[in-house]
Amino acid sequence: MPTPFLQAFERLLSRAPGPLFPRARQLYLRKYSLEADPATPFRTFLLEEEIQESAGGAVRIRAISFAVVHWQGPQLERQVYGAYLARQWQLHPDDLTVITEGSWFRDGGPWARFSELAVYERATPTTLVSSTGDPDGPGASGAPSR
Repeated sequence: MPTPFLQAFERLLSRAPGPLFPRARQLYLRKYSLEADPATPFRTFLLEEEIQESAGGAVRIRAISFAVVHWQGPQLERQVYGAYLARQWQLHPDDLTVITEGSWFRDGGPWARFSELAVYERATPTTLVSSTGDPDGPGASGAPSR
């Protein structure tokens, strides 16, 4: 059974616009967090992803990094962000880094970046994805989508 973190990750991506719409997808992923309760003082967002698409309509998304945001609050120490991730998601990322320049999307608040293994796969042929002609290969560019 997937962890609560992976369940939230899958729920977020199941509702996100498809890779064919990169601008809409980017806006969605900057606006909507993994947390179901928006009243929490922290929110976790998918920051970077790698998308692999097949000609058959399957898509595989691998998370590269996440952001944890202190929503509308002051900048905090690394340990406070880490404590939240441990309490909320049972995560203990070694690479948790406080980002000091700028606020999260649309002044959401100060944030920290971290990596965690998370993969989402959707094999529905009705998904709107671009085609490479290679059912087993990555998307047209083979580069991560940002």
